[in-house]
Amino acid sequence: MASFYAESHLRHIAGLEQRHGSISDEVVTALRTLIKLICRSEDPVEAIPFLDRCISIQESLHGPQSIMGDLDDWIGRAGHIDFKLVEPFQLRRLAIKSKLFGADSPEAARECEAIARRWASQGDYSRARAFLERSISILEKLHGAASVEVATTVDALAEIGARLTKWAEAETSLQRSLHLKETIFGKRSEEAGRTLLTSAIVHANSSKLERHGTRFERLRKAATAFAAGLDIIEERFGPDSLEVQKALEAMILAYLDCGEFSNAEPLLKRLLEICERTYGDDAAALLWILAELAAGYARERVDEAEPILERGFAVLRTFLDAGKPIFHRSIVNMAGNRNVLYGGRQKGVLETLVQASETLRGNLRKRWGA
Repeated sequence: MASFYAESHLRHIAGLEQRHGSISDEVVTALRTLIKLICRSEDPVEAIPFLDRCISIQESLHGPQSIMGDLDDWIGRAGHIDFKLVEPFQLRRLAIKSKLFGADSPEAARECEAIARRWASQGDYSRARAFLERSISILEKLHGAASVEVATTVDALAEIGARLTKWAEAETSLQRSLHLKETIFGKRSEEAGRTLLTSAIVHANSSKLERHGTRFERLRKAATAFAAGLDIIEERFGPDSLEVQKALEAMILAYLDCGEFSNAEPLLKRLLEICERTYGDDAAALLWILAELAAGYARERVDEAEPILERGFAVLRTFLDAGKPIFHRSIVNMAGNRNVLYGGRQKGVLETLVQASETLRGNLRKRWGA
């Protein structure tokens, strides 16, 4: 679709070209005005031909560094555009930064990472990985192979791999990250512990679509990595700390998401004990844990489900009696407040309890032939 603003502005630009020449600052200024109007009120894609023309004239007049502002402004407004249309301009910006600051400069490394993240947002892991590896190579030259800067970018590569379900690649990146963290911070460092916890979740998530033997092996790796990571976090923050609670919650949700209640159960029980000691036996922080236990028992061990269900509904009544109840999706530093409820997974806590109750009744009818 042609821009609403283009026709009248192009007539104005044609007049400027007659008076000042086609390669002039006056034409550049008019093109910039047109580009800003389009980006403000229309699709930035419509501005691409005018941006091309603008930066070509500007570069011929004042050199490549003079177009950085034009590139920065348009790229900043083009976040929702198909990156295939944006990449040529971002590559041009990378080339200018490489020329101005050096091919192995921090500026070039940051630009490579920015391009990688845009490709990741488009779901293209291979292109994202190529630019991140280029960034890592630059950072290794700048800071050394075992440096915080390199480790941070390797973590970004692992996160992108996991987000795009490239599980094998994500696991490889996390192993690389763990080696770096242990070298930089020490094997018992918080950084190494958190990388182990992340690895555990990736192993669990990667088991979803695998065959039985491979699935079992990935779950075994998940349990091993989680135990090692949690041990470090406990050592650093204490066995009942909020950090330990967050780690347990994240691993529980990963197991539940891939249908592994048997793996989640001991962690749910442990988290329940911590929350009871920390917040009290009827705090709303216990409710999502009781709901998930009830749901699992209702499916697999009906004899254990009923007392957990009864307790869950009792805690829910306490929460509903609160004057101003508060809801959070994850554990935060308000768990001691009896008015705060945690949801765990996306499904509602009440819905989980009701479904568990219905599942329990259904399984009891099957047992007794009713």
